[in-house]
Amino acid sequence: MERRLITQLTLATFWVLTSVAFSQSAGDRQTIRDLIEHWNAAYIALDAKKLAALNTPEFDIVNRLGQWTHKSSIADQEKMWDWTFKFIYKGRPGPKHTIEKIRFQSPTVATVLTRAYWKDFITLDDATKIPPHGEVDSFTVVRHHGKWKVSWLDIHNQMPPFDVKPGQALETDLPPPKASEPK
Repeated sequence: MERRLITQLTLATFWVLTSVAFSQSAGDRQTIRDLIEHWNAAYIALDAKKLAALNTPEFDIVNRLGQWTHKSSIADQEKMWDWTFKFIYKGRPGPKHTIEKIRFQSPTVATVLTRAYWKDFITLDDATKIPPHGEVDSFTVVRHHGKWKVSWLDIHNQMPPFDVKPGQALETDLPPPKASEPK
C-alpha cells in the first residue's frame, strides 16, 4: 500500500511539473518570436546599441568562419556589433532571419533555428567574391531577470550547391556517402 502511494505521488508530482513547464513554454513562444523579430529589426537597421540590448551580459557568438567570440558586457557587445557593421558589412544590412523552429530545452532556455538568404554577391576587401548563399543560425535564448534574451548565437553558412533557397524545406534526407554505398 505504501509503495503504491509513493508511486502515485511521484507520478502526480511529475505531471504537475510537466504541466507547469509546458504552460510556460507555450506562453513564452510568442515572446521569443517577438525577441527574434526585434533582433531582426536591429540587425537590418545596423543598430548595434539595440542589438546588444537584446542579449544577456554574458554573450557568445560563433561567426560564419567558425570563430568564437565571448563578450561579458552589453557595452562590449555594442562595440563588437558596431565594428562588424562598419568594417564587415560596410554599412549594408544583412538579410532578414525567418524562424524555422523553436525548441524549449527547459522552461527558461530555448533554441531558435532561423534561416536567412544572401541574395547578392559579397565582395571582400581582397576582391574575393562570395556567391549568394543560405544561412542557418541557432540562437540560444534564456529567461534573464524575467525577460527573454539572446545568450548565444551560432551562424552557419550554406554554400552552393548545398544551400537552401527561400521556400525550400530546410530538413532534407541526405543520400548516403559514396563510401557506404553497396557494391
